[in-house]
Amino acid sequence: MKRFIGIICAAILLINLQSCIVKRGANMDFAKRSNLSKDAEIVSVNVPGILMKSFIRGEIQELKEDDPALALAVKKIKKIKLMAVSGDNKTNLYEKFNTYLIDNDFEELMSIYSDGAKISINTKTKGNKIKTIMLGITDQEDHVFVDLKSNIDINELNNLIEHYQETKEGKQRHSTSQIEIQ
Repeated sequence: MKRFIGIICAAILLINLQSCIVKRGANMDFAKRSNLSKDAEIVSVNVPGILMKSFIRGEIQELKEDDPALALAVKKIKKIKLMAVSGDNKTNLYEKFNTYLIDNDFEELMSIYSDGAKISINTKTKGNKIKTIMLGITDQEDHVFVDLKSNIDINELNNLIEHYQETKEGKQRHSTSQIEIQ
């Protein structure tokens, strides 16, 4: 009986670890291989929550001391999917990403333009909880897409943003007072 339970546990562990294998194909619905050019390089990673939390448990403990608000947000992430596409300048992958967001009722939280790259942060909510966060980062030839499954409360996210704004303002006041002293 113990051997049978051990075999079942090992099989479940192997199935969970298999979902974390790095793949050479697309792992997101909007980027099917037939839609991408032949010379595009795709790297996809799926990380289930159990595996992710086991590796970052120590980091979360350190974050609790340094930044408790961020530690709480990281703790609420359930699953991560990452897809990087390089050398695909013939197709309009970012437009397909935006169409996917519209079709699946995502709301754009913010867009940032930095050094020629566009960063789009989109959320899908259910009630007062953010269930999915989709990040799209694109520049001339490269695209990176991140899909975070989470259970973050909107109020917790607002508290996190306020905390960082206060921290940033405090650092700016501190640096201007240092300049005045010198």
